[in-house]
Amino acid sequence: MNSKYRILVLGNPNCGKSTLFNKLTGANQKTGNFPGVTVEKHFGKIRNQTQEIELIDLPGSFSLTGNSEEKKVLTHFLMQRKPTDKVLFIMDATLLERSLQFFFQITDLGVPVLLVLTMKDILEKRNISLSLEILEKELGVKCFLINAKSGDGVNELKKYLFFEDSFQVVSRKWRWDKEKEDFFLQISNSFEFSEKIYLDFLILNTLKKLSGETLQEELPTIEILGNEFFEHVQKKFHEKKLKFTYEEELIQKSFYIKQILSKVVLGNSTVISSQFEKKIDKYLLHPTWGIIIFLFIMGLVFQFLFRWAEVPMNLIEDGFSFLSIWVGNFFPEGPLRDLIADGIITGVGSVMVFVPQIGFLFFFIGLLEESGYIARASFVMDKFMGKFGLSGKSFIPLLSSAACAVPAILGARTIEDKSDRMRTILVSPFITCSARYPVYILVIGTIFSDKLLLGVLDIRSLVLFCLFFLGMFTAFVFALIFKKTFFKKDSSYFILELPSYKRPSIRNVSYNVYLKLKDFVLSTGQIILFASILLWFLANYPYNRETQNKKESIQVSYAAKIGKTIEPVIEPLGFDWKIGVAILTSFAAREVMVSTLAIIYGIEKEEVSTDLQEEMRKDINPKTQKPVWTFLTGLSVLIFFAYACQCISTLAVVRKETNSYIWPLFLFFYMTSLAYFSSLLVYQIGRFFL
Repeated sequence: MNSKYRILVLGNPNCGKSTLFNKLTGANQKTGNFPGVTVEKHFGKIRNQTQEIELIDLPGSFSLTGNSEEKKVLTHFLMQRKPTDKVLFIMDATLLERSLQFFFQITDLGVPVLLVLTMKDILEKRNISLSLEILEKELGVKCFLINAKSGDGVNELKKYLFFEDSFQVVSRKWRWDKEKEDFFLQISNSFEFSEKIYLDFLILNTLKKLSGETLQEELPTIEILGNEFFEHVQKKFHEKKLKFTYEEELIQKSFYIKQILSKVVLGNSTVISSQFEKKIDKYLLHPTWGIIIFLFIMGLVFQFLFRWAEVPMNLIEDGFSFLSIWVGNFFPEGPLRDLIADGIITGVGSVMVFVPQIGFLFFFIGLLEESGYIARASFVMDKFMGKFGLSGKSFIPLLSSAACAVPAILGARTIEDKSDRMRTILVSPFITCSARYPVYILVIGTIFSDKLLLGVLDIRSLVLFCLFFLGMFTAFVFALIFKKTFFKKDSSYFILELPSYKRPSIRNVSYNVYLKLKDFVLSTGQIILFASILLWFLANYPYNRETQNKKESIQVSYAAKIGKTIEPVIEPLGFDWKIGVAILTSFAAREVMVSTLAIIYGIEKEEVSTDLQEEMRKDINPKTQKPVWTFLTGLSVLIFFAYACQCISTLAVVRKETNSYIWPLFLFFYMTSLAYFSSLLVYQIGRFFL
């Protein structure tokens, strides 16, 4: 079955676009990048008995104006679309005025459109109804009202997607004031051009450019038809001396949109929502209380990470322990059995045990995003972040670093100001990412007890939250340093329309968590698997048949030789050779440190034990005859991992986003130098007090 046409899925961010896309395509989807750039688009297919259609979920946007990379890529894709392409425009029914502004930009292109309104359930709760018949008549397109989360109305919509006539080309509905509109029509009618709508689009862009407006690079003007066309418009423009600006275009569109909505919206759209939202926003948007509430919420998240994840973590740990013993029974005693049981299974299992905590982190952040809170946190943090050389636009990329710095750096493409974008890129790796959590949780659990502070707060959770706060605070400090040195330009203005509050869909959030955990396990699993095999070899060889004592054997291994070579450099930090090896391997990926220690301690131990933290607590330094993992050593390790840039993927994406080798090298050296000297100060100063 071949597609007669493709359907491009467009809409504002957080309008339910991706949720609907997932509903329509199910498992028949994949992710890819636009040619030559790292901006993602999602492909999917829908089928009936006779036809197959490809859907492309494009990046969410509020307009085709602006110079962020995502907007330029989106505009370029639309300008280079196939003649048969259709647009499925997704609109938040609770934010019609904002959504219609972007909708009219799309219809001005002359592309066939079908309109879908989401958030049907929220309208019903607010006792608001929409007259779809009037809306269809006013806009000239077929309209559907659905609930993307529950699937209400989705099946009916899906049937219409297979009918080409469902998509309509719409002529320009909004108008300039009378004088400008008459002048515009005079120019338009002076050309003979078969595609009237596209001609009007080119003329509009040309008039705005001649009026001094800065057009996005990808937006075409009438110059593409030939110099004589442009010269004709230019001559008429200078004769009349009228100004066509983006600001006035927005105003004229807004007038027309309000006229439409006065006919379409039935019921009071503000009585319930505004009363409720104003009461909550009074505190959430307060310059002081807003920040306190944000920190309180994040503190609760970390409290739950330890308490709720203990049971599944224990189950995973027991499962890998059982698997190691079970698999070991199938092989005779020797290197192969040790490699599989003690190397691969132990190494991979030592990291996979932390998946529940990472999953809970993704889940809580997903709830905050869907509820509408994250946008409010961005708004509150804008003024605070402005003191450090960042705008509120940087907040969401920085917060997404709590999952991984790679998508956070990619997300910085939405920041149009280059100085803002570079400052955000260079400080994003400071934010505590999911790869740090296995290391943090392992070390915190080793040096801190599970006792409750004041009978309520888990001390370990409090330390984890402090590390998160330390990373964010350090990011702000270095953003200020970069503003005063490399990037002195002031931050751009932050304009944000707050979304309405929504009840998060547990199903949708859980599905997104599943996708992220799947990506984490698959991408991390490959690295851990390779590292575990390599580390097992380094820790077991050169093989000595005469050495029966494992502790003696590992002391002469390749891993020990490497660790002892760098030990003089790291000893002032309180690290021994084992920690040194773990730090070296963690530069491939931070979480590899856990599997490294699991393999080293797993080989060294004489008795059977599945508790890595227990083995670390029992480890004695042969030089000092004191425990290796003291409170001070653990604290030094935590500080080192909070600051060191131990992620090849992050460096690679910085290289691609900046198109330079200088900035990833600078990022690596300044962060790693900060990590070393911070740990040095903590350990050496701490020795005088502990």
